[in-house]
Amino acid sequence: MNIEKMSKLDFFKGFDLQYAADSLTNVLSREMILSYLNYLLDKKIPFTVCLSDIDNFKQVNDNYGHMKGDEVLTIFARKIEDAVGDNGIVGRYGGDEFMIILEGITEYNDVWAVFHGLNVEIAKIEFNNMDELSVTLTSGISRYPNDGKTYEEIISTADKALYRGKMKGRNCFIIYLAAKHSKVILKTENEAIYSSMHIHNKVFDILTNPNNSINENIHDILLYFSTNYMYHHICIQNNDSILESIVHPLSANKNFLPIDSNCFVDGLNDSNFMFVNNRRTLLRCNNNILYESLTKQDIVSIFISKIEHNNKFYGYLRADMSNSGRIWQNSEMDLLVTVARIIGLLLYYNNTTLEEQIKKSNE
Repeated sequence: MNIEKMSKLDFFKGFDLQYAADSLTNVLSREMILSYLNYLLDKKIPFTVCLSDIDNFKQVNDNYGHMKGDEVLTIFARKIEDAVGDNGIVGRYGGDEFMIILEGITEYNDVWAVFHGLNVEIAKIEFNNMDELSVTLTSGISRYPNDGKTYEEIISTADKALYRGKMKGRNCFIIYLAAKHSKVILKTENEAIYSSMHIHNKVFDILTNPNNSINENIHDILLYFSTNYMYHHICIQNNDSILESIVHPLSANKNFLPIDSNCFVDGLNDSNFMFVNNRRTLLRCNNNILYESLTKQDIVSIFISKIEHNNKFYGYLRADMSNSGRIWQNSEMDLLVTVARIIGLLLYYNNTTLEEQIKKSNE
């Protein structure tokens, strides 16, 4: 905690700042950072607030124990403070979540520069004996008075931006913009469970739509994933060709090509899928061939699921992220694997292949 920096701010004058810190991470405590936020609101001083979650933190505690979790929290706190520097103040909002406040900084480009620099520094963190986990940071950012006039409004808009960042794949920061994010609906835990059920039903309905051909339904499900999960590229690949493909409008890469299945077939697990959060981990696993294949197309993160039924192979469902990593979540991978299995089942019981379906639709 930079006591000298904070002592220069009016709100902190007179506080014994040694007792204002979180006991574990030494950044400001929740009580102090929220008191500071409310002070800025009362004084109508423009500011930016950021809520930052550590991605995959629960897996750190579950797989490596709480002492390792405490170490990760402490390292992140130091890294966040160093990256934010004199631009702002950092506090522990709770659990694995931090709050960052930039007093007097609200211009979009200035805010973007601060948090871009933060993510660059976070990406440099390496943890011993945790190669299989990607521990990154997702941040939701809101600006006062642009995005809210009260405590409830400013926290709500930051939460909406954070939620959007998680839906985008984590390991990113989102600056709230009303035109893009005002309609984001935050879900309770129970609502999220029912939402997951709804999504699975939606996926099944799309793939089994009796009014369309099989390949039209497959095209529609790829479009659904592209729109809702913002994958830069999602496709069905078989051998050396891409059969159906959707490239997201925001993807910097518009020319995705087939990947030689020999590069990844050994990486498929017992459930016939594999994922890579960041291609750099492939070097630590000595999978240089797949690393080079992804690098050629500037693919940073990838998910692949085999499409088959009763040992009859039809291809691979593949989702790519270009220029940025993605922290693949169990819920979305479960959905992708389900889609791959339904496609395999449909093709098997209709005694057809996707190539045959595409040929029919072109005749």
